[in-house]
Amino acid sequence: MVDTQTGSRPSEQTTERVRVAGWVRACWLFALPLLAGLWAASTTFGGGSFQPWEPMMVDLDVYLRAAREVLSGVPVYDSDGRLPFLYPPLAALLAIPLIGPPLTVVQVGWTALNVALLMAVMHRLGLHGWRLSLGAAAAVLLVPPVTQTLAFGQLGIILVALVVLDLVPGPRLLDRVGLTSRLPEGWMSGLGAALKLTPGITVPYLFLAGRRRSAAVALGTFVGLGLLAAAVLPRTSLTYWGRLAGGDSGLGGSVIYYTNQSVLGSWLRLTDLAPGSQLVGLVVSALVAALGIWVAVLWHRRGEVALGVCLLGVASLLASPVSWSHHFVWVVPLALVLLDDRLPTALRVVGFVFAGYTAAEPFAKLPGGADVELTYDWSQLLLGSWTPVLGVALLLVALFQARTFDSVPPR
Repeated sequence: MVDTQTGSRPSEQTTERVRVAGWVRACWLFALPLLAGLWAASTTFGGGSFQPWEPMMVDLDVYLRAAREVLSGVPVYDSDGRLPFLYPPLAALLAIPLIGPPLTVVQVGWTALNVALLMAVMHRLGLHGWRLSLGAAAAVLLVPPVTQTLAFGQLGIILVALVVLDLVPGPRLLDRVGLTSRLPEGWMSGLGAALKLTPGITVPYLFLAGRRRSAAVALGTFVGLGLLAAAVLPRTSLTYWGRLAGGDSGLGGSVIYYTNQSVLGSWLRLTDLAPGSQLVGLVVSALVAALGIWVAVLWHRRGEVALGVCLLGVASLLASPVSWSHHFVWVVPLALVLLDDRLPTALRVVGFVFAGYTAAEPFAKLPGGADVELTYDWSQLLLGSWTPVLGVALLLVALFQARTFDSVPPR
């Protein structure tokens, strides 16, 4: 780096001071969102408390249990009535380092990592300084998918961050604190797909958008990590992929549970599990995935990469057989992108309605469990289906608006 006024290079001492100042500022801005995250993680669900620290991170407990089972040789996918481990074997392998430290250290560290990644996503999409700090704290406390992801100890924020930080151009927090990333584009999306399959939708998007090398990197990372997991855990991998090939998600009948806000979940509730309804629902889900990829590519070609990636993320949740309401962390980056007044008004309105409805979760008041969803009346069925309806509507509006949108450079 050269001083544009003097033509000289800054001294190493000056560079180090700038780097230290960047870290100090980052820690200061991180403090409020971190405190909000620790509060949300520990108090969102009944039985948890902030002081003394006793959160109810049930999904994080599942990851830790899977890691212990890997080390002890116990079948990972045999839940015996407990919350099942539903992720690819790689996720269990990567959880092994978490079983060494004290549980409190793991819970606090997991929360801090998720809050930091949420801030990195929001920073990539244009928030800086105190706006970033306040915005992240507000998202943590006021957006249920984010709050619940932290409280469960879920992967949702991590998966969104892997895709956004990989594919969306913009300012990089690592550069602001003196660090850089030299790994090729696509590897984080591939890692996300290896942890949970839904980020795999980025591969056809990248290929069709003309980013062939990135698509190859993402696919190669996904396949390579899967083969690595298979080499280390051959029986576990055979069980997972064999079960998946047979159409078994590991969830059984709970796919109709009302917080499953995917297209398939809503379709099965609406059809009362009629014969052939699952096959039809899977076909519709595949069409939604194809629509999402098409829309994302169109907006990518118009220079609106961030919007395309966010729409792709929404489509991945709608098309997945199971997308619990807390999986919809994508509403946060989507809402930030839609703040751009250069975008078509109709698209912004439908997008905000979708994000607002999904975040508000009015369907959370519905009764659930023990297949009570199959006894819903028409008003309950409608209330529980608006998320996929609005999501598909958003994709369709985005499709038509992309055809007439002329990209305008940001102000």
